Amino acid sequence: MLVDAIYGAALLASLLWFSAGLRYFGFQHYAAAKVMVPKSARSSPVFDSMAAGVRFLGGFNGAFALLCICLFALLVSGSPHFTSISERAVVLLAIAAAHLSQFIGNVPILRNGERQGERYWPVMSGPMRFIFFMDAAQFALAGAAIVALLVAG
Repeated sequence: MLVDAIYGAALLASLLWFSAGLRYFGFQHYAAAKVMVPKSARSSPVFDSMAAGVRFLGGFNGAFALLCICLFALLVSGSPHFTSISERAVVLLAIAAAHLSQFIGNVPILRNGERQGERYWPVMSGPMRFIFFMDAAQFALAGAAIVALLVAG
């Protein structure tokens, strides 16, 4: 069924993206913090706090990855759980909101000119550019899957 394929594709794409977020922010938290903090400020003890705080992003991404893998496993196993259009739409809405929240967080930084001296970070270069556009794409994919589910239902 086409609707199952669209739902599965959105779950799989989110699973891969959230897993990458878990890896980057959870296990490479110093590398992630270096993107956000300019070289001149990395000797500050606050940098270690920033790096430790970035791990929270890894945790949130890991939780959403777990949700996606569980739902994907239910889908491919033929389980009767989470098969209704409304259940799937609600799940995808939460996933879409997670992607959108990560995208939206960078919009004010971008609008205000990105890195300014020792404040903020570059959104349109380096890893953050990829993250910025992938969060937008993941939101769009989950949103499109919601629309497809509702139209089919």
